This record gives sequence, C-alpha cells and structure tokens, in this order.
Amino acid sequence: MAPRSAPEIALSPRLEDSRPVTFLGDDGALLAGVRAGNQLAMAALYDRYVGDVRRILLHTLGPRLDLADLVQDVFINVLTSVRSVREAGALRSWLFQVTVRTARKHLRGSSRRWWLKLWPEGDELEAQPAAMLEENSSDAVQATFRILKGMEAEDRLLFSLRYVSGLDLAEMADVCETSLSTLKRRLGRAEKRFHAEAKRDDALSRWAAEGES
Repeated sequence: MAPRSAPEIALSPRLEDSRPVTFLGDDGALLAGVRAGNQLAMAALYDRYVGDVRRILLHTLGPRLDLADLVQDVFINVLTSVRSVREAGALRSWLFQVTVRTARKHLRGSSRRWWLKLWPEGDELEAQPAAMLEENSSDAVQATFRILKGMEAEDRLLFSLRYVSGLDLAEMADVCETSLSTLKRRLGRAEKRFHAEAKRDDALSRWAAEGES
C-alpha cells in the first residue's frame, strides 16, 4: 500500500508562502485556526509537529515500512479530537500524548507487525528509505532493538522515549499520562532489564561493562 500523503489540504503557492508567517510561534492562533477548520492552520500544524511525531514513532517502534501511515494516523486523530485541548500551551504535550497512544497501540496489538531491527547511526536515519536500513545499520543498534523487542510494551516505550528520543522525565509523565513516581519506577525496571541483557550480548557487553565502572 502506498504511503498516504499529508492531510488533504489544497494550498496555492501564494498561500503556502504565507503559512509560516501566519502562525509563526503562536500556538494560540494555530489552535484556534485548526478548531475553526482553517486549511492553512491544519497545514501549519502538520508542518510544525510532523518531525517530532515521526521521531517519537521511529524511536519507539523502530524503522518500519508503514511509518508514514502511522504518522498520518496520528494527525488524523489530532484533527478529529483537537477540541479536547483546553489551552494553547498544552498543544504540544497533548499532540505527543496522541503520538504515544498510537505507539502503545501498535506495541500492544495482538498481531504485532514485524519491524526491522536496523538502526543506522546519526540523524540520517529519519530521511533514509526503509529498504536501505539493513545495509547501513550497526551491530550495536541491531542488538539494542533485539533487546527492546523482548521487553514488555510499556517498558520498551518508556525506555525508548527516554534514551532514544531523549524526552525529559516531566514531559514523559505528561505525554504518557502517568505520575512521575510511576514513571520512574517503570523506567528503572526497564533500565535494569536492558542492562542485564546488554551484558550478555556480544555487541553491547563492552558498553554495558563501561557503564558499570
């Protein structure tokens, strides 16, 4: 199935040029426009947050052929439920909540889709075609995702958000809709599990040993 395109928003070149100016740095205007069904606002919302959404899905689910579809699923859910956002300042965290729910759904699904245990080093991953991932992945990255694949869905999600996507604890508690104390407890368990597995893996054992020193 061909990847779906961005939200179906028809923009003339003149309107496309004005989009960044209209909503630059103003989530209040952006949120009001999206709620009103403004096409420019919907496009601006997508442009502003698509990179973050894709990064979270990529880092928690791993490289996968249906990544573009999952990104679109997030924005479809966002656009259909945006009226639930109470304040413009909560827009970013709420959008990340929708993204995390999407990732959690696919991790917990009874028929979990296969995923490529391949992770090239560096930011070039995000722009790389899925078909080229195997050639450019490292042994350590593949080993990391072998371990993550064997972890419970919630533990894997939290570990990936923290140590792959780099979210801070407060933001993670917000987007995962859990208390900070619960988050810390589950993250600690995930860290312990990952470290124990890494010490037994040839590609990660040296890194794990250095982490203990």
